[in-house]
Amino acid sequence: MPKKKQKTREIKKECRRKIKEIGITTNCLSSRSGLAPFVNFINGTGICSELAKVLKDLRKSKKGIKLEEAFFQLVLFFTDGTESSLKTFDTLQKDEAWQKLLGCKKALGTAALKRILHKAYKVDLELLRPLIRRIFLSALKDKNPHKVILFLDSSVYDNDGAKCRSGVKCTYKKKEGYHPINLIWDGMYVDTYFQSGHCSTNHDGVAIKMLQEITPMIREILGQDIQIIVRMDGGYYDQKIFAACDELKINFICAGKRYSDHKAHANTKLEEFDGLYSKKACTWHYLTFQERRAAWPKEMQYRALFLRQTEENGEALLGLDSRIILTNLDVKDCSDEEIIDYDHSRGTDELTHRAAKDFASERMPCLDFHANALWYTMGIISFNLFQIFKRKIAGFAWNCYPTTIRRKLFDLAGKIIYTGRSFTLKITQWKMRELNFDQIWAKSLIPWVIPVL
Repeated sequence: MPKKKQKTREIKKECRRKIKEIGITTNCLSSRSGLAPFVNFINGTGICSELAKVLKDLRKSKKGIKLEEAFFQLVLFFTDGTESSLKTFDTLQKDEAWQKLLGCKKALGTAALKRILHKAYKVDLELLRPLIRRIFLSALKDKNPHKVILFLDSSVYDNDGAKCRSGVKCTYKKKEGYHPINLIWDGMYVDTYFQSGHCSTNHDGVAIKMLQEITPMIREILGQDIQIIVRMDGGYYDQKIFAACDELKINFICAGKRYSDHKAHANTKLEEFDGLYSKKACTWHYLTFQERRAAWPKEMQYRALFLRQTEENGEALLGLDSRIILTNLDVKDCSDEEIIDYDHSRGTDELTHRAAKDFASERMPCLDFHANALWYTMGIISFNLFQIFKRKIAGFAWNCYPTTIRRKLFDLAGKIIYTGRSFTLKITQWKMRELNFDQIWAKSLIPWVIPVL
């Protein structure tokens, strides 16, 4: 009987090569090679040596890590953004690539960082605020605008559900946390004041002091004739703030509050309003009038606009409250439409808070209030430096969030080798060409000068 022929098994050709084994390399590899230009940038600013001089009382003994090295690693820790816990510093001590990337002789540990944070007092925090203003002035001098538009606002740092931390109180957003006061320009912090959650937006006259301190500095950099405009929301509708702006000869645009005597404007027919403002899908009818509260002196009478949002057919939208805008700008200098546009642009400035919280977590790590205040202020200093690097060195758009920069630039694989008594960082040719990494590296070697006040 003839044998049956066996069917031959067809061999399928694999379309891709799979990894079948894993091993260990002795090479020094880093997943954060994109931080190397930022390290050059920070060294060029000299900010860490300035921090060490200002906060020299935080180091009582010559033993241990130097303050300059500690602050340098802390700034890079904020910029990296991989972790937000203090325990991460103990892990980074064992990371050879991290130490070589930063060029540190001694790595900062968690215990040493806690000792530095818990030695901070209110006096130390006040010494850091001029440094924030100096970083802002360096960016302002570089841009050299024809007018300076500031934004005075507060933000809530939500620490609800955390352990009992000093200063964590219920905020106006019904969340327990902190309530810092901020002065912002073009996505950067001009000044900031860390305070407890229950404090008001102008607690202890901090907002007025911010304006009084920064105004002469701006005029010294850009000239005495530079126009300064401060935008504010309804939380800063205060006679003292308006009087301070008049005394400093700066302009303000503030979202007003509704009082009982404003009902007459609310009952006015749309046909009797003075003008129409349209932008994108929004339409507003506005009415001009002069505003002065009964308790204000006679000279404090300001130009005001009453706004009511309407549909495309001209009918008033039901369920939406009308708005009031108060300003000391003259009609010759700024039209009604420009005033409304200034007020509606506050939302862009508020995105700075979102970017800062994306850069450094809003959850504070310590139980002590002053330790958290130092942590927060160091985060703001690092954020300002990051904003300058992002725009001037890396060439990204001004409104890019930190997560975007971290994923596109910082999260870069590289190999660190030791040749010729120095370290060399090598990355792939594709990333070198895609990111123009060689150009970013060359720009980072140019020192960024922070002016001395």
